[in-house]
Amino acid sequence: MVQALVVALLIGNSQRVMDNAVGKNAERVAHEYAVTLNLTLSPYAIRGRLSELNDYWTEMLSDPQDSFVRYIVVLDQNDEPVATAGERPAELPEALRNGTAPVMNGVRTWQLGSTLHARAPMLLKDNQIGSLNFGISTSELDKARDEVLLQSGLISLVGLGLGVLLFFAFTQGIGRRLRALTAQAEQMMKSAFGRSPPEGDGDEIEVYARSLTSMSVALRERVLQLEASQRRLSESEARFKTLFDMAPLPLSVTDRHGHIIGANQALTRAFGYGEEQLIGKRSDAFTFWGAPEERERIWQLYMRNGSVHGEVASMALRDGGAGQVAIWSSSLTLDGKDAIIWALLDMTAELKAKQELEELNASLESRVRERSAELERANDDLSHALQTLQRTQHDLIASEKMASLGSLVAGIAHELNTPIGNSLLASTALGDRVTEFEAMLSGGTLRRSTLSAYNEEVKLASALISSSLNKAANLIASFKQIAVDQTSDQRRVFKLQAVVEDTAATYMPRLRRAQCGATFDVPPGLVLDSYPGSWYQIFNNLINNALAHAFEDHGDCAIGITARELDGAMVEVVFSDNGAGMPDEVRRHVFDPFFTTKMGRGGTGLGMNIVYNIVTGVLGGRVAVESQPGQGTTVRIVIPRSSPVRA
Repeated sequence: MVQALVVALLIGNSQRVMDNAVGKNAERVAHEYAVTLNLTLSPYAIRGRLSELNDYWTEMLSDPQDSFVRYIVVLDQNDEPVATAGERPAELPEALRNGTAPVMNGVRTWQLGSTLHARAPMLLKDNQIGSLNFGISTSELDKARDEVLLQSGLISLVGLGLGVLLFFAFTQGIGRRLRALTAQAEQMMKSAFGRSPPEGDGDEIEVYARSLTSMSVALRERVLQLEASQRRLSESEARFKTLFDMAPLPLSVTDRHGHIIGANQALTRAFGYGEEQLIGKRSDAFTFWGAPEERERIWQLYMRNGSVHGEVASMALRDGGAGQVAIWSSSLTLDGKDAIIWALLDMTAELKAKQELEELNASLESRVRERSAELERANDDLSHALQTLQRTQHDLIASEKMASLGSLVAGIAHELNTPIGNSLLASTALGDRVTEFEAMLSGGTLRRSTLSAYNEEVKLASALISSSLNKAANLIASFKQIAVDQTSDQRRVFKLQAVVEDTAATYMPRLRRAQCGATFDVPPGLVLDSYPGSWYQIFNNLINNALAHAFEDHGDCAIGITARELDGAMVEVVFSDNGAGMPDEVRRHVFDPFFTTKMGRGGTGLGMNIVYNIVTGVLGGRVAVESQPGQGTTVRIVIPRSSPVRA
């Protein structure tokens, strides 16, 4: 019973020791994988270029005998996958996701079946903190543990049985045989597995000896398997060491006191020191830091926070220039001792470009302010010039209006000469006849025939005087209405036909002298709520423009004014002539101010511009010109019956 209890305790203790050893070994391997993978992937992760490693991951995970890693998953801060390789499980263990799994130097692990799942933080693009998740197969270790436990159990059980046999053997004088078996056991302790014990007599001791030989062979096979597993692990570690050495990012490993343990080629290239010069020394023993206090600042930051994440420090580069380097660090265990791995990223070019961009922005802002000041000054000059031009245009338009009134006055004066002259002649002749009549009446020589003749002459003279004065009065009334409306330009309700007839009456003498016919077709009931003075100005300018340009060297000329109502309370007024017309290049510029084909010969170039401004600005309508050389000109005006109210 005592022996059975001892065997049970030995088996239980062996199982506990083996489980603990396998677990510790798996966690150590997971931590080393986490550090190596983090260092290898970080240069690509912080630049968002993890996809470039797909071929490498596929090659690394393609052969399960080549690596213990079964899958790799990189998650962002929201646990969304960024990169995936290998046979990823459908769902990562809950203990890893909620942070309840045990942690060792920043790496959390959780055993599920024959896979040890691990999770470690990783720096991603834009300084985001994600996580590196991977799974390591423990099947080889579990298998070796189970087989060792099985063999140990068998050995213990066999030992128990043999102990019972030995109890009887000692009583039968088998000491010599037992000493031989003891020697064989000692040889097994010295790893002399597979050597046969001395031959016996075929009794129970011989059976035990043969069992011991079989167990020795089995143990030798398991030891060879463990050595093969250890060799594969060493090869895997060698591959990851190669990745560490060939990583493009400068990497170094130091102890807890800052003495350098290892450095990769990128670090030696960046700072110009060989690895043999760096090992065993601290970084402040070299021309490494831009200032002595930089090393102390970074070290204190690590001691306070346990890690460094992207801290920027000034460094002395290989060419002797000053640079800016971003630093990351992480803790790990090497050969059972605490160590620190450091990663450096040269930010000199990026920060220099950023500084140059800031200086360029400042320079651009200064130039923009200067340019804005120049533009403001130019704006003020242009505003002043525009005001001057507007005043000049206003004066020219007023002058043009006065010129058109002057033209009307000249025409009216010429037209009034005839009726006033006729009236003066008739009144003078009538006065002479009155004097003669009074003389005959005083001399008593008045006869009936003379009285009758005198009466006829008085009637004729009175009729001539009355007709001439009525004609002059009508001309003066039309002119007065045009002059009053054009100078005051007050808004009122009026008939368009009256405006057309008044304008025609004042221009009729000039039209007759130019032998130009005129036709007017305006509905008598067409009433506008508008500015009659503006309409007089429009018709004056159109008639003047036709007489000045359309009928030069052109006989049998005629003008016409028609009007009609359109839908939507709109009115169309058309002025046409059968004159010389105009080419396209003239028609396109006909409304431009100061554009004239008779510059220096009395043309100001403002007549049609005034028409355009009045129609589009005052009357709220639109105007268009249709003309072809030799086919006359048509000016088409469309305006609302009620003009917009002026501000």
